[in-house]
Amino acid sequence: MKILSTPDTENKNIKIYPEVELLLCCARTQLDPATIERIKILVQQDLNWTYIIPTALLHKVMPLLYQNLNNICPELVPKPILAQLLIYFQANVRHNLSLTGELIKLLNLFESQGISVIPIKGAILAISAYGNIALRQFNDIDILVRQQEALIARDLLVSKGYESSYKFTREQEVARLKSPFCKDNNYHHKDTGINIDFHWQLLQRYLSFPLKHECLWERHKSVSLAGKTILNLSPEDNLLFLCVHGSRDRWKQLQLISDVATLICVSPDIDWGLVIEQANILGCRRRLLLGSLLSKDLLGIKLPEDILRRIQAEPEIKLLTREITERLFLQTEEIPKLFDKSFFDIRIRERLQDRVQYSIYQSILVLARSNRLFPAWI
Repeated sequence: MKILSTPDTENKNIKIYPEVELLLCCARTQLDPATIERIKILVQQDLNWTYIIPTALLHKVMPLLYQNLNNICPELVPKPILAQLLIYFQANVRHNLSLTGELIKLLNLFESQGISVIPIKGAILAISAYGNIALRQFNDIDILVRQQEALIARDLLVSKGYESSYKFTREQEVARLKSPFCKDNNYHHKDTGINIDFHWQLLQRYLSFPLKHECLWERHKSVSLAGKTILNLSPEDNLLFLCVHGSRDRWKQLQLISDVATLICVSPDIDWGLVIEQANILGCRRRLLLGSLLSKDLLGIKLPEDILRRIQAEPEIKLLTREITERLFLQTEEIPKLFDKSFFDIRIRERLQDRVQYSIYQSILVLARSNRLFPAWI
């Protein structure tokens, strides 16, 4: 099975393979009665489980697949399949608990030095949106610090056994801090093998997301994790970030869509007016609408009427949604061509100045790196 199509709200003639439909039905934390009944029907078909399980792992929705099947119809799932899913589920729990324990240690370390940290994605999103550390796959620790505190925080990490994943020197890491092409440094613990994405920006400046990061601390919410109160992005900031982050990755994994859908589901009081206002200021309205429409079309999320009207007014959003859904489950080992990725990035921007800025930066970056005009760490 090489190609599996996904649902499309505009064309009812597109074939939806039951394996894909099962993944889409299960890639959510809140299921209505109709979806539950559909899962029961799908599981009783002659499914290709050798496709379903690897694809769930690849798209990082395996915990949700197991949780929903085990809760809804364990007696209908072949016993060897459910047992295999349980093994993956339990391994993910152990992995997540290990990363969460290390995150808590690091937060305590930074707190002892007066450094304020906001964890992003990972464990904090699993708890605040999914409601359970076990229900989200994540591979590393992502933390955001203020840019003026980044070097101090970096030195604390090094003192605890972390080292640059790319063997950069401290001077090279300082250079990255000043580069518009960089948003983070990556660290690897030589003993535990844990990886950290150490952010001083959520996204690179050239990606047209000129967020005033101090506002993230002003609007932050708090969440309890392992008995500790931890800073968390506000739902409004988190939604914008997840939509921009998903668009940067061209929505290549179902988890990217599930993150947005789950956050919307658990945030009924989200200030959509503020979200739209910030999206317009930052130039990421299309990326917000794209993530929202993907969540609606693929995972059944209900959106406010105002958001639906804005989507209707942007034909490019519906076209991009169709293109993404058509390739989402296209199994290929080919790396996306730089031109295709850049063309997508340009199309998703609504402001001419952002398209021009991105094109210039991308051209400079490609030319400089291909001719080794920039050091490798910039």
